Amino acid sequence: MTTNGAVTAQKRARFASGAAVKLPLSDGDWVLVREELSYGQQRRLAAAGLTGIDQAAAAGERLKVDLAAYDLERLALWVLDWSLRDADGDPVVVSREAIENLAQETAAELNAALDAHIEAQEGKAAPAPAGGTRPAATSPSARRSAGAGTP
Repeated sequence: MTTNGAVTAQKRARFASGAAVKLPLSDGDWVLVREELSYGQQRRLAAAGLTGIDQAAAAGERLKVDLAAYDLERLALWVLDWSLRDADGDPVVVSREAIENLAQETAAELNAALDAHIEAQEGKAAPAPAGGTRPAATSPSARRSAGAGTP
């Protein structure tokens, strides 16, 4: 409310904030991730695993998906920093190569922390243009971070 008694609504953010969130991992480690993806980052992620169209599919054309490429791009886009160290105890800088070299258990832990972060962000349900709330995902397994038409 303003000093003259008028009610003012907070302006809706029209751009991704660029903010980061530190998420805890096991053994006292942490990962710093984007609070949200921008439109461009979201679109790149949505297309990351697409490799083409399967012309031989009997029921019509189907998209071919490379899940490994998608999973790597997902972490590469979201992860900004981490406390992870190599076998000698030296800090490892976040890079695509470092992500590719993660132990499977560590990659699964990072993905689980990221999933929880994304679900929490989606739970904040910003108002839709008509003043309601955003509709929930149509499937409990659908991840907004995947973008339209991706796993």
